Amino acid sequence: MSPRRAGSRIDLSQVVDLGEGPDTILFLHGLFGTPDHWLEVMESLADRYRVIAPQLPIDPQPGRRRNGMQSISDLSSSVEQLIDDLALDNPVLCGNSLGGLVAIDICIKQPDLPRGLVLAGSAGLFERSPIRGLRAKPSKSFVRSTIAGILYDDSKVSEPLVDHWHGMLTDRDYVRFLLRVSRATRDRCVEDELSQLQLPTMIIWGREDEITPPATGEEFQRRIAGSRLSFIENCGHAPNWERPEEFAQLLDAFLPECFAAV
Repeated sequence: MSPRRAGSRIDLSQVVDLGEGPDTILFLHGLFGTPDHWLEVMESLADRYRVIAPQLPIDPQPGRRRNGMQSISDLSSSVEQLIDDLALDNPVLCGNSLGGLVAIDICIKQPDLPRGLVLAGSAGLFERSPIRGLRAKPSKSFVRSTIAGILYDDSKVSEPLVDHWHGMLTDRDYVRFLLRVSRATRDRCVEDELSQLQLPTMIIWGREDEITPPATGEEFQRRIAGSRLSFIENCGHAPNWERPEEFAQLLDAFLPECFAAV
């Protein structure tokens, strides 16, 4: 495990941990995500599995720009440390967007660690940056259009959500950190490494994803041997957040394959 940077360790007080039992799914969110974006999916599975979602150390906190992660490896090392801290036995890794790339990086570095892999709108091949055009002190209309580019359902682009994101994106120091995370995501291309993956893999994609278009999901399926791909209609870049019921149904049907492969 590569050394962690100061400020890149996962805070155990910000980990959502539900259910119980030996079979565990670890959910990893995207750039603007939180554990809450997995909560409905987790609740639907918690009677059968232990389901865990950490807040990755990319949220607005003092010192992120100075002490926070520099590379995707920093994030994957933090998740590996969390797995060790919680004594998790071969979890299935389930990641959306940036979280998908972190999950892939772990699978490549430690192939014996995960029991299975689930990707949703994953970075690592092609991604239009969700914060392209971001400048200091962005307007609320820019923030609203940014969220609308992630979600297909405009009804989810609420004023409280816009206000929350606008508050984050008016912190100049944090914006500089986000731009660094975005560059690190762009620089970590896994195209030539996906053929190394030899574990049950499910790819769940929003049919209307504008950040990682459907062709990107198809390319992941082509490059990961034995993987399966399912699209969710009328859904954007974060199907776990936007269409949690359909996402959970697909995940529930896939998981027995992971935990049968002992």
